[in-house]
This record gives sequence, structure tokens and C-alpha cells, in this order.
Amino acid sequence: MAQQANRDANAALKARFADVYGQYEKLRDGMGEMQTRLASLSVSAADEDELIRATVGPRGQLTSLEIAPRAYRVYEAHELAEAITRVVAEAAANATDAVQEVLGDYLPAGTGAMDYLKDGTFGSLLRHSDSRLRETGE
Repeated sequence: MAQQANRDANAALKARFADVYGQYEKLRDGMGEMQTRLASLSVSAADEDELIRATVGPRGQLTSLEIAPRAYRVYEAHELAEAITRVVAEAAANATDAVQEVLGDYLPAGTGAMDYLKDGTFGSLLRHSDSRLRETGE
């Protein structure tokens, strides 16, 4: 009976290893493509009147800001600054979504890394690790 339990545990461990190794191979094989896709990622957002357009890269860094000449007549200085800030923040949030979409093709759903991208807290990484440890009883 103990031997059967050991065989069952061994089979489960082998299956888990095969799954993890398969995920690793997928990530390794797609790393170059993933890096290329991320490096070329560019996301734009505009205000509702399309007077302000911001474009950001994959980390949300501003790469381009276009302000229509009419914006200087429509907005007061502080309103223009607020509108620019909103548009850049929207573009950065959209870039985070786009990065998640790209990484979703390579990383399994529900991993700490994907959760970290969504909420930006290291707790996401730790929660995932903690839950995996609880599952294995360590």
C-alpha cells in the first residue's frame, strides 16, 4: 500500500514537472520573439477632442506628445497640464494592458509575474509563491 502511494505521488510529481518544463520550453523558445514584440510596443491615447495625443513605450515612458495649436486657445495653462497628465496616464495604463497581452502568450495565467504586471505590487509575487508552497505542503 505504501508503495502504491509512493507511485501515485511520483506520478503526480512527474506530471507536474512535465507541465512546468513545458511552460519553461515555451517561454525559452519564444523569448526572442517576445522581446522583439515588447521592444516595438507603442501605445497612444488622446483627449476627447483629439487636441492632445500621447504615445508611450512598453514601460509607459512618454515617446511622443502632440498638442494641436487649438489646444492653447481651448485650455487654460493649468487645464492643459492636467489634460496632458491624464492622456499620458491613460496611454501608460493601455501600455500595461498591451504588455500583459504580449506576455500572456508566453507566461501561464495566474502566475505571480502576471499579477504583478496588473497591480504593480510585490505582494502579488509573494502571494503566488506562498500559495504554491501551501499546495505542496512545504
